[in-house]
Amino acid sequence: MPFLDRIIATGFLGTNVKKLREARNVPALIAALKHNDPDIQYGAAEALGDLRDVSAIDSLVEALRTSEFSGVRWKSAEALSRIGGVSVDALISALSDDDEDVRWKAAIALGETGSPKGIEPLITLLCDEDRFVKSRAAAALGMIGEPAVEPLIRTLSEGDGDHRWGAAIALGKIRDPRSIEPLIRALADKYENVRAESAASLAAIGKPAVGPLLRFLKYTGGPARIEVVAAIGQLRDEDAIQPLFQLLENADDEERKAIADAIDAILIPSVEPFVDWIRNGNDQKDPVRKSGRTDDEGK
Repeated sequence: MPFLDRIIATGFLGTNVKKLREARNVPALIAALKHNDPDIQYGAAEALGDLRDVSAIDSLVEALRTSEFSGVRWKSAEALSRIGGVSVDALISALSDDDEDVRWKAAIALGETGSPKGIEPLITLLCDEDRFVKSRAAAALGMIGEPAVEPLIRTLSEGDGDHRWGAAIALGKIRDPRSIEPLIRALADKYENVRAESAASLAAIGKPAVGPLLRFLKYTGGPARIEVVAAIGQLRDEDAIQPLFQLLENADDEERKAIADAIDAILIPSVEPFVDWIRNGNDQKDPVRKSGRTDDEGK
């Protein structure tokens, strides 16, 4: 590094990160990552991300893994994600760091690159000892999107409990219709958290999941049926009301309660405006007319 850049980076003459950024002075910005002022470190990492110069990768990885300031570590990870594909290997390496703060930051940055190369390492990270790291790995897989769908579906059916939990979360973020049937099958998983996340992901997918869930009810019973009914309730789709009522005839007490809860979940949001209107008298407009529809419409 030129002598003047080293002097600038030490802060002896003051470090103006903005000017270094405008001058595209990457060597001085890299040196500023080790400045004694965390604000300057943060600004330098941010500037290097803006400039996207591959020569900064090693220094940004070092800052990610060794800086004592969480904000600097985060901004370094973000800068690596902005540099893009050439940073992927470095971010994958950081997934195995001893510090959980480094691991989750690297996971998110890897997801932001969108690189399919990060899929398998992130799936592995779903078994991390730290729950927050696992959840960030799932979020990162969701960021990668469509290329991760098939690996996640395999993981949902073949992985261990942590793998299945994380895969269910990620698939809900991606919302690809291919995941509907695997998520429905996961409603019978032996772990409650996998069942809960699968139901939440089906709710996130929305309308396309209603038909498959209703069809699945015809071929399932016991606890799995209750999970499916609960998932249908989360979807809050009025098309499910009649099939749910039809189930009541042969339902046991536990199933009847689940069906009632699901119907409540569907109906209550739709009637709340009317309840508010009744409670508040004439102070509010008729919610039906306010929506632009009259009682005669649609008949």
